[in-house]
Amino acid sequence: MERLWETDSFVDENTLTVNVNRLRKKLDAAGLCDFITTKFGVGYLICDE
Repeated sequence: MERLWETDSFVDENTLTVNVNRLRKKLDAAGLCDFITTKFGVGYLICDE
């Protein structure tokens, strides 16, 4: 989260989840389904395949 918002201040996890879901919808509309995956215990991963 520090890289995303470029700050070390607290960012609510729900804020991150909402933003990732919005980004996923836009990517899906562009034909990039499953471009962002969620890995439990790690976080979000961008697929480069």
